[in-house]
This record gives sequence, structure tokens and C-alpha cells, in this order.
Amino acid sequence: MSSFRWRMAGWFALSLLLVLGVFTGITYLHLRHELRIEKWEREQPGHSDWVLHGSYSESEVEDIVGELAHLSLVYAVPVAALALLLGYFLATRSLQPLADINRQLQAIGASSLSQRVRLHSADQEFRSIETNVNALLARLEGAFRQLTEYSAQVAHELRAPLTLIRLRVEDAAGRIEPALAESLQDELCRLSEYVDQCLLLATAEQGRLVLKLEKVPLRSLLTDLLETYDLWARSQQRSVTLAEGPEVVLTADPRYLRQILHVFLSNALRHGCGPVWVAVEIRSEGAACWVKNAAAPKTDGEAAHGNGLGLRLARAVAGALGWEIMTVRQGDNFTAEMRWPSRGVVPGSEAKVDMPA
Repeated sequence: MSSFRWRMAGWFALSLLLVLGVFTGITYLHLRHELRIEKWEREQPGHSDWVLHGSYSESEVEDIVGELAHLSLVYAVPVAALALLLGYFLATRSLQPLADINRQLQAIGASSLSQRVRLHSADQEFRSIETNVNALLARLEGAFRQLTEYSAQVAHELRAPLTLIRLRVEDAAGRIEPALAESLQDELCRLSEYVDQCLLLATAEQGRLVLKLEKVPLRSLLTDLLETYDLWARSQQRSVTLAEGPEVVLTADPRYLRQILHVFLSNALRHGCGPVWVAVEIRSEGAACWVKNAAAPKTDGEAAHGNGLGLRLARAVAGALGWEIMTVRQGDNFTAEMRWPSRGVVPGSEAKVDMPA
């Protein structure tokens, strides 16, 4: 946008200089013609002190028109600078409606598609853009709502047949080989978990989460969770370490808080390598919990780290609760971080957090 403004300012200044150049050129040629060709009477009635040439010599003509050309060039530089600044100001004012549209569009996300672009004062051309953008947002909102509703319906419809299949497998366990029965149960549990995640994701993205808020000590919750994940890490010859840090009491729904932490820890063990570090911090703007690990090398065709359903679910749930999730990859290290604003955070005892390199 800024370069476009400068281009408009440059065209404005160039146009002004061309007009001034044409005007100066015509004046220059006409003055030369008048000074060389035209004749004047020496006597001027009523002005006896005026002395006029009947004609000018060639050197006098060149001196007069040269002075005109010199003054034109001297004044052209400040005029060009002033025209450039004036052109930039006019371009900025003219493009302000576009800047307003861009700013409002940047604030619209998947959870705020109901918002519309509003221009308080603009020309008809910009009003047309406003109308078309709002129509596009309305279509996107409708399509997104249909998609999430469809996902929720599919997930809901799949829960019943999966439950029936699990019950039938359990009932026929005596007639099926134990290894096969166990494998079927594992696959059905995995499918059921996936369906539940899809249903929760659709519910969160539609803003229909039912919250049961209570005081949750974060470090105590992490300690309980890490007992299970430590066994998983040991099976991979890895470790999960909760760094020393402060206790933080959150006003949160423990079910969804556990869900997000499960996503962080399972992603670290599934898609990472080496030790996994977990830490809780108190900051000026609130509190944060992060999980850090080395990213495992990806094979051809494998999805990038953190782009799966789990992280999308975590972001949707966190957004519905007013939390923020950030993912950062620096070199070989991958960090998933969840942040809470100051409200709803009760700090406990302070302690230094040992951050891994």
C-alpha cells in the first residue's frame, strides 16, 4: 500500500512538472518571438521616464530568456518536492477506505465470520467494494457453518455404530482369537477417540462449549498427567521433565485444560525426539505453559509438525476459552505454548524456571 501511495504521489508530481514545463516552454518561445520580432515605440504617453527599445539585440534576447529558463529550473526543485508531498498526502487520504477495509478484515477469523466491514465515509467505488466484501463474508460464514454442522452431525452419527461394534466385539471375545480381539478393541477405541475429537472441534468452532469453571492448580494437574506420559517416553528411551517453577491457579474448565495439555504432550512424543521439557511461567501479561522438544526429521509425504487435528482442536478450545496458543520452531526445536491473560490467574510461590537450551 505504501509503495502504491508513493507511485500515485510520483505521478501527481510528474504531471504537475509536465504542466509547468509546457507552460514555461510556451512562455519562453513566445517571449523570444516578442523580443526578436515585435517593435515598440520609444515614447509612452503619460510615462515620460520610461525608456523602451525599438528592438533588442540578439545578446539581450538570449540574456532575458536565459534568465527566465534559469529561474524556472531554480523554482522547479521546491515545486517538485512540494508536489510529491502533496501527492502522497492526497493519495493517503484517497486510499484511507482501503486501509480501513484491510484493518477490519485482519480482525476477522474463523470464530468471527459474522462481523462485517463498515466504511463511515467513502466514495461510491469503495462502497461497491464494501458491499462485495460483505457479500463474500456472508457466503463464507454460511459455508463454514454448514461445514462445522456437517462435521458435528457425522461425528455424532458415527458414535452409535462404533459403540455397537465395540459391544459386539466384547460379546464375541470368546469366539475370536485374543490377539485379534485386542487389536480390534484398540482400533475401535482409536476411532471413537477421533470421532469425539471431531465432535468437540465442531462444538468449539461453533462457540457452543458448555463450561464448568473452577480453580485448577496447573502444576498439580501437569504432575498427574506426566506420570502417564513418562511411561510413554521411557518406552521410546526418552524423558519428560517438568521444570522448576511457580504454582499457578487458573480459573478454567479442567476437562478442556486437560484436553489441550494432552495434545501438547502427545504431539511432542509422536512427532518429536529427545527429551521433552514442560514449564509453567508467570509473566506480566498473565501466565504461560509451554512444551518444548526437538523436532523429529520428517519423511516424504508426512505432514508438518503441529498441523494435525490435535493442534487445531487445541486452538479451537483455547480460543473459545479466551486463551492463546502459539507454536514456534527455531532450528531443530519445536515449542507449543499456551497463554492465559492476567484475569483468572492466581500466582502461588515464585521460583526460577530452568529453560532448556
